[in-house]
Amino acid sequence: VRGGGIGQRPVLQPLAQDVPWSGLYQGGMLYQPDYADPHLLLLIGGRLYRVRVDTDNRIDDLSATYGHTMPATEQEAFFSQAEMFAVIQAGDYSTLPLFYDFGDGIRAESLRRSLGVTNPGVSDVNNEIPAAGPMADYAQRLWYAYSRGYAAGDISGSTFSGTPGFAYRDSVLKLTENPIAYGGDGFAVPTVAGRIRALAHASNLDTALGESQLFVFTRRSIYACVAPVTRDDWTASDNDQQPLQKVVLNRGGSYSGRAVVPVNGDLFFPSPPNGDVRSVQTSLRYFGQWGNVPLSTNISRATAFNDRSMLSLSSGIQFENRMLLTALPTACTAGTGFQAILPLNFDTISTFEERKPPAWEGVYDFSGGPYILQMFEGDFGGRERAFAVVWSVAREQIEVWEIRGDLRFENGENRVTRVIEFPAYSFGNPFGLKELDTAEIWLDKILGGTDIEVYYRPDGYSCWVKWWAFQKSAAKDCRDDTVSPCADDGYPVETWCEQDAIPVMIPKPVFPPCIPGNNRPANWGYQFQVRLVIKGWARVRGFLVHALWREKKPYEGLACQTPSTRL
Repeated sequence: VRGGGIGQRPVLQPLAQDVPWSGLYQGGMLYQPDYADPHLLLLIGGRLYRVRVDTDNRIDDLSATYGHTMPATEQEAFFSQAEMFAVIQAGDYSTLPLFYDFGDGIRAESLRRSLGVTNPGVSDVNNEIPAAGPMADYAQRLWYAYSRGYAAGDISGSTFSGTPGFAYRDSVLKLTENPIAYGGDGFAVPTVAGRIRALAHASNLDTALGESQLFVFTRRSIYACVAPVTRDDWTASDNDQQPLQKVVLNRGGSYSGRAVVPVNGDLFFPSPPNGDVRSVQTSLRYFGQWGNVPLSTNISRATAFNDRSMLSLSSGIQFENRMLLTALPTACTAGTGFQAILPLNFDTISTFEERKPPAWEGVYDFSGGPYILQMFEGDFGGRERAFAVVWSVAREQIEVWEIRGDLRFENGENRVTRVIEFPAYSFGNPFGLKELDTAEIWLDKILGGTDIEVYYRPDGYSCWVKWWAFQKSAAKDCRDDTVSPCADDGYPVETWCEQDAIPVMIPKPVFPPCIPGNNRPANWGYQFQVRLVIKGWARVRGFLVHALWREKKPYEGLACQTPSTRL
């Protein structure tokens, strides 16, 4: 368990609310300028907005400033960054992309539309990235996919197609080197694989650029493309000399390009049938085995309820040594929102001691809102930050929130509710009858008011029986002091120390209901499972359940067969 106990999930804090944008949320990216911290680019209702999360969180309507829009009804737009350019594809595979450059105070900020392939079959500097879908900046080129095909633009720094004003780095937007690319064609995956959902790569120390192979994701399969690195090799690639394309995973590609999460040398992604999480490295390691099993069996209770028709819009990030992946999609006014986040904890392998596999930490529940539309993460002067574009159920609008692991309360002083389900305990003998007696809960890091409800259920009983409820509180600061509170004059006050309660004794269940199926009280059984519902800031350091052994008559509960049951 991370931190030595069971704590709460990271909280959300609003950054941009009551913004007059409207329409479908179509996608976004965290754009990284050359000499400034990142900021968000969002496409909403066909209009491109910039959110200055690096400074004052102001919203700039770039479409209003530069006069360029995209189709407003496409559900998924595609974003990628190549050098200083953000490339935005509409997602309809016919509208030419937009190129955005912040300028960094060195050049004029700009947003323009691609020229497309103006002179097919000819190496012309006016040929630019065409309308496409998923993209990836790989091996100093911008790769783009359309249907089953994929190709790439020129190498960065080409003096033939680049211009001095951009230090020739704008050559990544051009198509002059490869005859297949400027001919309007590309390399292809097999027909049975379906359309390309994502282009991605991870890190690899054994290559000149520190990048692995280019992985091409469809929903059914994954392919690895050994792309040429040098300009000469790329220029020589044509239909007769195509780059080597290998099958990585035959059944089980990715539903979504936004949810392909690079973690060091690996790529995690949601795959059929229910958004089960797989990884490229695991697929390669166990390629010779009969079963290519997913890595998410521990959270199948959540993934089993995924609506597969909406998983193409799921997203994922790596933040604070966790992989976060959205789940449980639902329809909302802004498009597809997600009611849960699946966290995979990598702290278990972050040690010089004995390492254990990464551990799933359950489900972050957002079923009451806000719904997650897409997540982003980036580096801000050495500080790791993460953001979520959400649909506010309460205010019925698209908002931008920050994911914070260093705060205790959400959206101001709102407490977070979490549910903890412990395993079923048989007390060393699954065939011995017991009576549930009491329990001990060890709590620490209590700050503010904390409400705790305890539930239990015996054996295979499906319903939870309420056992006990109690409160623990610790003043957050002098304003909460019950003896001599200080005035709330708006000035910052020092946060007081967190308190503990070790142990909290839960009394014996009183008036337990009768379980109809076995005709005995709910607190009598062979095994017991306990659930805690905690609202507020506290950490569970330990939990003990005590039961008393009970005598059992020989053949107790055996029923004689009647003529109607002898079938």
